[in-house]
Amino acid sequence: MTLRKNLMMVLAAGTLLISAAGGTMAQDATPKEGGILRYAVSDDPANFDCHSANHFAALMRLAPHYSTLLRFKPGAYPEIEGDLAESWQADPASLTYTFKIRPGVKFHDGTDLSAKDVATTYERLAFPPEGVVSERLEAFRQIEKIEAVDDQTVRFKLKEWDTSVLGTFASPWNCVYSSALLASDPTYPKEKVMGSGPFVFSDFAAGSVWTSTKFDGYFRKGQPYLDGLESYTMEGPAVANAIQAGQIHTDFRGVSPASADRLKQSLGDAVAIESGPSLTHFLVTFNSEKPPFNDERVRRALNLAIDRWGGAKGLGQTTEMRYAGGIFLPGGQFAASEEEMKKMPGFGADIEAARTEARRLLKEAGQENLSFDLTVRNGPPIVVDFGIFLVDQWRQIGVNAKNVVVETPPWASALSEGSFEAIVDIYSALREEPTEQMTKYVSHDVSARSAGRFIDRDLDKLWHDQALETDPVKRKALLRAFETRLYEKSYSLPVVWLERTVAMNAALEGWTFNPSNFLYLDQSSTWLDE
Repeated sequence: MTLRKNLMMVLAAGTLLISAAGGTMAQDATPKEGGILRYAVSDDPANFDCHSANHFAALMRLAPHYSTLLRFKPGAYPEIEGDLAESWQADPASLTYTFKIRPGVKFHDGTDLSAKDVATTYERLAFPPEGVVSERLEAFRQIEKIEAVDDQTVRFKLKEWDTSVLGTFASPWNCVYSSALLASDPTYPKEKVMGSGPFVFSDFAAGSVWTSTKFDGYFRKGQPYLDGLESYTMEGPAVANAIQAGQIHTDFRGVSPASADRLKQSLGDAVAIESGPSLTHFLVTFNSEKPPFNDERVRRALNLAIDRWGGAKGLGQTTEMRYAGGIFLPGGQFAASEEEMKKMPGFGADIEAARTEARRLLKEAGQENLSFDLTVRNGPPIVVDFGIFLVDQWRQIGVNAKNVVVETPPWASALSEGSFEAIVDIYSALREEPTEQMTKYVSHDVSARSAGRFIDRDLDKLWHDQALETDPVKRKALLRAFETRLYEKSYSLPVVWLERTVAMNAALEGWTFNPSNFLYLDQSSTWLDE
């Protein structure tokens, strides 16, 4: 059976599991009120601004405190529903989306939330003022104008009609802020947590615990069910140990397969294990502004040296790194077939032939004794494992790469500022949507997510064109052209995709398992059967 067929079976099983996890818990049991949900988060946030954050650990802390315009519906992934929006109208003829905002929504400080707050928030995201960073700026490239028509109506005018925009409005990163507070200080969210979400921020002890309490004025009647949240900074084996000891209920990012097996053996029915393909992949990015990585031959050689197929087979036996793949979910609706992938640079079936070509390219470039630092985030252990894997792959062609492991804040700074030679990166998507996923791989001046410091207008045009293409066959042709050029140029190299395995205390109910690390983190529908 081919890898693609295997993955399609896994995806189908994962879809059923996701549906059961979200629907059964929400519909077959009556939620109980009360209790404190305790969960692990691998890192502290660099600051408290959702709009500039680029790591899931920040969102795990911040999401419970904020509302968004739309959201992914609990128990029904990937269906989208209104959050602050009571209803909306799409009008392709006038290139507009018009949203009616729920009346009576309150911020945690007691002030009213209106369309002006939504409009001001999206102005900050789409057209950030000086000193404000919008990490997902490229997601709003199609927005031409934002208008608060009245207190309960906000209208977005697009430059071109793009059906992927609706999902952008549902992104949990688009925390809606107070326009009054932004007027006094556009950067206030970096240090102050104040939204209209289900939980009110209480306290944060760096390296320890983030606490919050139930917001009695939350606009969803009867929610949240929990009295509060406690998220503890921990990672690796400590997470599984804490779940086993009953100190925490879960880590929503997930645990390793080995940890999940151990928890099931030790706790039996007291723990629930859910798993499925993840919309997360690991990649390595080269700084194309710094020699020798400004030489395509060097980048391509390092690409060719990586045995993705063999690596995924070996790594998948003990870690979440399960599937070799490109920039789209392997086996998914937009991915190239395994046969197509094997024709692309870095994905060939003959690794020895690829490495012979890699050595030739390095010699031609005068880099036979290449050595460099690989910046690696000291996050979940598998990130460090991935760095070790890459160093070993490059050693096979005579390259001496050194893993430089740093904590999350300096890693995030290096990624955004370009202060690295090569860097291990992680990309997690909200959904299977090429327009979103490709933002990691277009020119740096087009997308803040793209860390390679390169400019490639051919890639940018292919990205733009596929977003507007309505013919599925023609769109896939554009996607394959994009991938082929990306792997030839080797600016950033996708390597391996993850399996997501979440282990939860069986008392935890109402949370929707899904393939993204970013969704259902506000805990509005979560409850404890204790």
